[in-house]
Amino acid sequence: MKDSKPVRFAVLLVLLAGFLVFATRSGALESVLEILTGHKLSAQGAPVMATPSRLSEHEIEYIQGLAPQQQAEQLITAAINHDDGATAMIMTRVDSWHGHIKRTKNWETLEQTALYSNDLRVRAAMIESDLASYDVDKSSEWADRLIQSGQETLGNRPFDAWVLGMLANRGVETERIHQLLRDWIHDSDEQTRFWAVEGLAHIGTDDTIPEFLDVLRNDPSQSVRERAGCSLAKSGMLTREQRMIAIPGLIEIAADPSVDSVTQGWAFQALREISDEPVGNDVAAWRNWYDRHGRERRDHFRKDSTGRVIGNT
Repeated sequence: MKDSKPVRFAVLLVLLAGFLVFATRSGALESVLEILTGHKLSAQGAPVMATPSRLSEHEIEYIQGLAPQQQAEQLITAAINHDDGATAMIMTRVDSWHGHIKRTKNWETLEQTALYSNDLRVRAAMIESDLASYDVDKSSEWADRLIQSGQETLGNRPFDAWVLGMLANRGVETERIHQLLRDWIHDSDEQTRFWAVEGLAHIGTDDTIPEFLDVLRNDPSQSVRERAGCSLAKSGMLTREQRMIAIPGLIEIAADPSVDSVTQGWAFQALREISDEPVGNDVAAWRNWYDRHGRERRDHFRKDSTGRVIGNT
């Protein structure tokens, strides 16, 4: 006699399939899911959008009990993950981290990720955290020390330019630091120019944009030109609206036959990243797009108050 279990199992499958068809057509399935999940499905069955993650009271209490190094790394990670409350908590805790942070490999990984976040608030929180890791106060006295260090010792300029840009971004001696870095981007030493560009990228003011365009077009070093292009396209503290100011200059660089093809390629890439427009390496097409849509796109970015920049928006 044959085993009847396979037959009974097949019958159950048929009955289950019939129930699912009926439940779906009648709306019963949606009702059951609504009871189980607490959310109502749309008529088309579209998923409910997830709410933003936020630091819970338990997480806040846990983080407050950590040593400064672990506290800072946990909060930077949460900020990178866009957890609500993380950047605000960094700003309230960062002063207590001074003198207690080691620049470990994990710290440097978090630093690079945060400074390229698509959210300027995360970048600003990382600048604050970096200043704490260097134990540099946001003061004119520290600006004086770093300026003097860079003027007296060429080898100190990469670090000095990097940190001075951070101080300028946080409102410390902004114009004075900007003038120094403006001079350093024309220095004969390549590393001085490179890090002066990096420092300028931190500042985030409109009047840094012509300097980046000048470096991208004229600097003799490919690596320095590349950093200027990145500073216009996506790195640093410029907003999306500010980056739109660079588009006419980038079009002119792309159109200039005296500019090498690699740099022209960077100009086209920056145009795409700034505008979020998939136009190819065609100068005429870019001029046409900017004439027709440039103001509209800049107005759109101005109205976007979320602090987003180029990246994983």
